[in-house]
Amino acid sequence: MSELPIRVKVQESASQVVYTDAVLINGNPLGFVLNFGQWAPEEPGLVRVYTRVGMSPNHLKLLAQLLAQNVAAYEEKFGEMTLTEDRAAHGHHFGFDTVPPAPSPKLP
Repeated sequence: MSELPIRVKVQESASQVVYTDAVLINGNPLGFVLNFGQWAPEEPGLVRVYTRVGMSPNHLKLLAQLLAQNVAAYEEKFGEMTLTEDRAAHGHHFGFDTVPPAPSPKLP
């Protein structure tokens, strides 16, 4: 059985591409919300969110795999991407902690 080709139709409401330099991720066992926005240069520490996308934990993991595949393909074709420090984001943490919190001291 052959697979049907995937067709993509961009709806008129989504025809404008919005540049993002900040992604805030929130989630719980039921799903994730990705908030795509831009740092506000005139107000340090402020991110203006322009697009929000919700998805299941399974879809988020599939998205992460797809992004990793695309980065690998890009770097194979064009060379390694150089990461620079995001000075606007320095000192700000959004989303889930990647390091478990230190245990709380036991009360007597």
